[in-house]
Amino acid sequence: FEGAVNNGQFVTDGGVALPMPEGYQGATAAVYGVRPEHLTIVDEGAPASVVVVEPTGSETHVLAKLGSSDVNIVLRDRVNLQPGHPIKINLDIRRIHLFTAHGTRAN
Repeated sequence: FEGAVNNGQFVTDGGVALPMPEGYQGATAAVYGVRPEHLTIVDEGAPASVVVVEPTGSETHVLAKLGSSDVNIVLRDRVNLQPGHPIKINLDIRRIHLFTAHGTRAN
């Protein structure tokens, strides 16, 4: 996700606040990276909307919209989701990667 770090919080260009590790003191303009398998669907989290659901055997791939950004989620379980369904996404802060606007790793 492209965005910026502001007051210890990452905010996407689409205005969605995402969790950050405590004490991060990196670049203000940044890219927030997380792998699809490190995302989960939860009761409380970042709001998103389902676009496509693809069961692929042992996994389910979900394409969702998080603000103005597309996000891919890989789940190990079958889920009963339909396009347009609102969901909440948890991003594991131990697994995120921050990059400066120039592509160098910020954390």
